[in-house]
Amino acid sequence: MTAARILAGIPQPVRATGGPRQRGRMIGQTLKPALHAFLDEDVAHIDRVRAVPLGREQARLLALSFATVIAATLPGIFAELNGMAEGADLPLADIMILQMRRELAMPGIGPATWPPATDISGGVEGCTTIAFRTDADDGRPHPLIAQTADLPGDLYGLGTVLHLQGAGPAGGDILAWAPLGQLGFLGINGAGLAIGINMVVAEGWRPGVPPYLIIRHLLSLPDARAAEEAIARLPRASSRCYTLADARDLMMIETTIDTRRRLDPAPGIPQSRLSHCNHFLHPDLAPRDRVPDWSSTRVRAARMDTVFASGAWAAGTAGADDARALLADHANAPLSICAHDRGPARGRTVAAAVMDPLAGCLDIAAGTACDSPFIRHRIAPPAWPGAMDPAADAGVAPWNG
Repeated sequence: MTAARILAGIPQPVRATGGPRQRGRMIGQTLKPALHAFLDEDVAHIDRVRAVPLGREQARLLALSFATVIAATLPGIFAELNGMAEGADLPLADIMILQMRRELAMPGIGPATWPPATDISGGVEGCTTIAFRTDADDGRPHPLIAQTADLPGDLYGLGTVLHLQGAGPAGGDILAWAPLGQLGFLGINGAGLAIGINMVVAEGWRPGVPPYLIIRHLLSLPDARAAEEAIARLPRASSRCYTLADARDLMMIETTIDTRRRLDPAPGIPQSRLSHCNHFLHPDLAPRDRVPDWSSTRVRAARMDTVFASGAWAAGTAGADDARALLADHANAPLSICAHDRGPARGRTVAAAVMDPLAGCLDIAAGTACDSPFIRHRIAPPAWPGAMDPAADAGVAPWNG
C-alpha cells in the first residue's frame, strides 16, 4: 500500500504532548506505517526528482552530515527527531532525510559533491504567498498569511497537520502543516505568530539547519521580531524566504546561507500587503538569484499584481475568502498560482493554507485550492497583546541587515 493511502487512514491533526523527545515519539508512533512506506518509495520520492538517484544509503550519509549542527544549535528539536526515530522504529538518518528532502533533491548534490558546487540552480517550482491585514469580527485588524504549498516529487496526498501541545511560547500550542515526516513547513502558535515559506534559489547550500526545522524552531518563539532574530542567528543550510506575521509586524525575510534582507509593506499599499513567489525581490539579493528561466515565478507574481489592482484588494477590504480565491487562480495555466500536475520534477500544488494567528485558526486545503475544501484547525487564540498593537511602534525604522 502506498504511503498516501496509509496516511489517508490516519486521523488528523496528529497530536503530540510532553517534552521534546516524547512529542517526537508520539508523532513517530502515529505515522509509523506511512513513514516506512514513504521512505521505501524512491527514498521519500527524492529519487523521482533527481536525474541521478541517490539511493537510501547515500541519502542517509548526506542527511547525517546535518546532524551535528542541528544538535548543537537546536537541541530540543534534535531530541524531537530522535524521539520520532524511536517511535517509528527507524534509524535517525531516515528521519533526517525527511527534514531535508529539498536539499537532497537539488541537482549537483551527491556523495562526491556535498557541499555542492557554487551554482545549484535546478528544476523546481515553489509556493505563492500573500500576507496582509484584514478587519475581523472582534473589531481589530488581524494579520493573515495565505499560501500554496507547491512541491516536487509526487507529494499529493502526503501532507500532515501537527498539533504540538505545550510546545509553543509560555506552554502554548503549535499548529503546523508539513509534508509527511517533516516537523515544520508553515503554521501558527498560541502567542499569535504565523509563519509561511517560499523557495528562493541562491548559491552555496551546505550542511546546516534546514529551513523546515528553522520554522519548527520559529514557532516556539513569541513574536515576529524574535523569529527575525533567530533567522539571523541560525546557521542556515539553504536559501528561503520566510513570511512572519503577528499583531504588530508583517515582514518577509529573504535569505541565502550568509545574507538576509527584510521586506516590509511599502507605504500606501492597501492592508499592508506583501506577496512573494520564488525569485528574490530585494535589490541586494536579486543578483544572486539562480531561479531557472523557465520557472513560473514571475508569471505568478505578475498575475498577483493584476488581481491586486482591482476589486477588494484595491479597495483595501480583502479578506480570507479573497485570499482563498487567489490561491485557486488558474490564469496562465500551467504556470498558474493553483498548479496542477506538471510532472515530478516541477511539482504541483499539494496543499493551500490560510492562517489567522490571532484567531488561532489554520485553514488547510489538502490539495489544490480550486477543488479541495479548506478544513479549519484550531488552537486557543492569544489574549490580545496590547503591547504589540500595530500602532505602538509606528516610529520604528525597518531593519534591512
